[in-house]
This record gives sequence, C-alpha cells and structure tokens, in this order.
Amino acid sequence: MKLKVSVFEYLNQKVMYIQDVNYYFGIKNDFNIKLGDYELSEDQILAIAKENDPEEYEVFVSTSIEERLNKIKTYDIEEIKEQSSYGQFTLCLHPSRKCNLNCKYCFRESEYLGEQQLTFEVAKDAIDFLVDKYAPCASKYVVDLSGSGEPLLQIDLVKQIVDYCKQKRNEICKNIEVMFCTNLTLLTPEIVEYLDNEPAIILGTSIDGDRITNDNNRVYANDKGTYDDIVKGLKMFKNKKLGLAVTITPLNQDVDLIYDCLYHLPNVDCVSMKFIRCYDGSKYDFDNFDISYLISRYDRLCCNILVELEKGNFEYLEKLMKGGDYFGGLIYRNLFKGIYKIYRCDAGKSRIAVDNKGDIFACSVMNGNNDYRIGNIYNGINKENQSKFECVTIESVTQCKNCEIKSICGGECYVNAYLKNSDFYNPIDKMCKIKLELNKLSMSFIDKIKNKSSVVYSKLIDLAFEINSYENTPTAVWAVMSFLNTRNVIVNYSEVNNCIAKYDNMVEGILNYLKKFDDNISLYKIHNGKDMKTPAIAIIKNTQPNALDFLHIVSINDGNVIFKVFELGNADVISLPIYEFTRTVSCIVIC
Repeated sequence: MKLKVSVFEYLNQKVMYIQDVNYYFGIKNDFNIKLGDYELSEDQILAIAKENDPEEYEVFVSTSIEERLNKIKTYDIEEIKEQSSYGQFTLCLHPSRKCNLNCKYCFRESEYLGEQQLTFEVAKDAIDFLVDKYAPCASKYVVDLSGSGEPLLQIDLVKQIVDYCKQKRNEICKNIEVMFCTNLTLLTPEIVEYLDNEPAIILGTSIDGDRITNDNNRVYANDKGTYDDIVKGLKMFKNKKLGLAVTITPLNQDVDLIYDCLYHLPNVDCVSMKFIRCYDGSKYDFDNFDISYLISRYDRLCCNILVELEKGNFEYLEKLMKGGDYFGGLIYRNLFKGIYKIYRCDAGKSRIAVDNKGDIFACSVMNGNNDYRIGNIYNGINKENQSKFECVTIESVTQCKNCEIKSICGGECYVNAYLKNSDFYNPIDKMCKIKLELNKLSMSFIDKIKNKSSVVYSKLIDLAFEINSYENTPTAVWAVMSFLNTRNVIVNYSEVNNCIAKYDNMVEGILNYLKKFDDNISLYKIHNGKDMKTPAIAIIKNTQPNALDFLHIVSINDGNVIFKVFELGNADVISLPIYEFTRTVSCIVIC
C-alpha cells in the first residue's frame, strides 16, 4: 500500500506529513530526504519515523495504519450528526444594529441585515429554543451578542439577556456564558463596574494593531482614530481581562508586529487575528493579500514566540492560543494528530443566529439571507434547508477531496465561499494556498518546540487540554447541582463552580460544598447497594491522567441503579444492574 506524504521545512525544522492519516513527525536536518511530495509504502514511512523521531514512532505504531485508514474512510453521516449533538453550542444575537464608529471595512451595511431592533422577548425565546429544543445535550452554551453594531448602545437589553442566562443555567445545571465584543468607546464608570464584576460575561474589543495601523481602519464618523480611547477603556478594568479581536487586511499584514504590540497592552487575556471577509474589489479585498509576504510575517511571529519561550515567557504563546486566533487555532488543531475534520465551519450545526422575528440563520453574518435561513424558533428547524450545512463534507467537494491537508482543514467557510463564488462549498483559491502554508508552518513550529524543550512542549499540551475544557461544563458542577435539585435545593451555578474550583482535588471540593447542606455527606464504596442512600454522585475515571468525571445516581430500584449522565442532559436516565454498574461504571459514590 502506498501512502501520500509531504516533506517540508519551516523554522529550520523538517517535517514529514502523512496525508492519508493526518499524522506527522520531525525529520533530522542531516537525514537524506528532499523536500516535496512522495508516495511511500507503510514500511518506508515507519523506518523513516523510527530513525528520525523514535518517541513519536512508538506513539504512531500503537495504532496500525490500516486502523487509522478505516477510521477515516468509514464514517457515517448520521453517526456524525449524532456525535455533533454534544459539545458547545452557540447562539448569535444582534442586540444592536447601530454603531457610534465608522470603521472602513465594517459589514453592518450588508444588504441582508435588517434594521429592526431585537427585543428581550425574542432573545429569551431564542435562548429557550437553543437549550430546550435545538441542543438539549450540549456540554455548554454561549450566547454571542457581538452582532453587527455596538452592544453597549443597548446595555439594558444586554443586562436582561445576561440575567436570563444566569437564571436558565441554574435550572439546567449547565454553563451558559454571554460573550460580546465592544469598541470600549462608550464606557462609563457604571458600565465598567457592571461588566468588570459580572463573571457570566466574556468580554472582548476590536483593535487592529498600533495607533497608526488601528486608526487607518477603526475610526469615528468624523474620521478620528479610536486607538487612544480603546486603550483608555482597557485600563478601566480592574478584575477582568479582555480578548482582543484583530482584522487582518491586505493593508496590515505584519502579524508579528501587530501581535507584539497588542500583547503588551493592559488587561489582555488573548489576541485573536483573523482575515478580513471582503470580496468587493476595494483595497480591502481578500484577493489583495500577498501570500509570500503574509507567510513570512507568520514565520517571524513564530520566531518571536520561540525567543520568548527561551526566556521562560510561555504567556507569549498562551495569549495566541486561548482565543479565536486563526493561526493559534491551527497550532491547537495540529497538536491532536490523526483527527479527521469533516467540516470547516460549525454554521447551521453547533452555531445558529436568530433575528428580531425569531428566524434562524446558519451564520450571524448572513442574518436576513434566505439561502442561510434554516427555520424559526417558533416553528422549528427546516431539515431540508439545514441539510445544506450538515451533509456536504470535504469528501463531496472535488477541490477539498484532493487536497493534501483536507483532514486538518475540513473545507471552506460557507460564508466566504458564498460571498466570493456565489456557492456554499467552492473554496477560495488564495485562502487554500494560505491555509496550506500556515498548516505546514504550525506543524514545524510544534515540532521545533518539542525538540527544543520537552518541558515547554508538555505545557503546550496541557494548555491544549485546558482550552478544550473551556467548551464543557465541568461534570462535577453539573452533578452537584443535579444532586441538590433532586433534594429540592436550587443553587447558583457560579457559586458551585467557584467553590469546587478552589480545590485541586475535585472530590474534596464537592464534599466541602455539599456539607453546607448536609453534614453527613461523605464518601462511600458500593458493595451490594442495598444500604446505599440516594440521590448520590458517582465518581468515574476520565481517559485523561489524574482526571475524574461524575454522574448523578437518582435512585436504586429492584436491584438496578437509575442514573443520569452529563452527555444525555437532565431528562434521560439510564438503568443498570448494581453488579454491572459497580463493575463497569463506578463503585465510589458521594452521598
């Protein structure tokens, strides 16, 4: 069997990438192999891996290539739909259609976006629809209020939505966060006090680089730049750090300089740089990017990060990884080898947008566009319309199917393809070329870190798992709240989460919190189950080292354990005989 491989080099680090199974390993500089594309046998690949990266070789051969190929090639679309009913789900709402700025590339004038104001009643109904009907099994919910205007122009509506999300998460025992991007120019001491002390809000702002770079794009109606006011706004926060959102345009491609400038601003949690969505023939048009120059600046960014890592400054990489940065996302994704990415975009699947009439759209950018309308919160989802976003995968798009990085990429963003090519799926040639090189750069970057410092590489892996955990409600919090609800005790999500998070040992955290309500709460080992009190919380080992998950035992009836698991939501229960439960699930409980 011949497999397609690519050998490439960035940052003086050669990498061999096995396209068919989405796996890669480092190549020593003195190993005799030229850069380029090859077809090699399994034995040839294994021999090269063993000589160049023995540690990675041991990981790679733990699963046969045949197994890897079978896992990739035999996916079932219905199974994918079932799996995608879990995870984080996002609801996008536009609280404001107006803005006090006049940024030069803003899309708020889109022909698809209407002018009618969103009401709290529709926002509330949209949240109920998401949680109760659309995604009842989600691990976490995010209500994104970034919209197409300035949210602080509707601060009272924002507060109402936040209050309802807090009420709702106490009912469902799962986290609901509210996030939005504000330009910070409308801050008052009262607004800052609210935003700074509301843990349910994840806050960000838009800024495009240093004063000159930012003020060339982001301006008031009178063309006055916004940089000084944005920085002034950042400094007003005492408790909260903000994410910075950067739009990379053909006029500001120096990503290394932009990142370094923004990294050093006050109260910054992360920096997220993304490419402009513009195909109008203007100077901001995506086609005006200079690919070789852009990649060279990303190369410099990686070199800067490596220098900072050598100084012990891991935060310099962390701030790139923690948010929605495009390149940071590629680094994160390429840390998890062997994964097959079916879709590029979560639009119309785990992300939906709702307008002021309750109409549901697959993407917030396309509110009002009938091609993206997939239903209404009062009438439900139109399955035929939604299937456009569910059933077309990389295997059904010719350009994607034959691409060497298809398993990493997953295909083109639906909106970009639509705006550029009037087609949901036809990728943008220039974007494909950029993705290809940035993926190669990210793999070389990861391998460079791995070879230079196992300690830093280990921290990078830990960070990746930490980022992954952001998309989940901690099962410990869910189990505690479900347990107390069964005992008719309603508690506050933030209180439970904060109390448990104080402890390195989650079991200790749970016990200490529950003892506030019942001093007899303790840890027990199940024997025959006859004398066990219910409700209870069972402790189960996670697949990650030293990690635990928890489930909620509702009762024991006729020798069967009746329990709920996080993935199935609060409504469904499972029944297992006691002996089978203790053998295969857990024999340690809190009750």
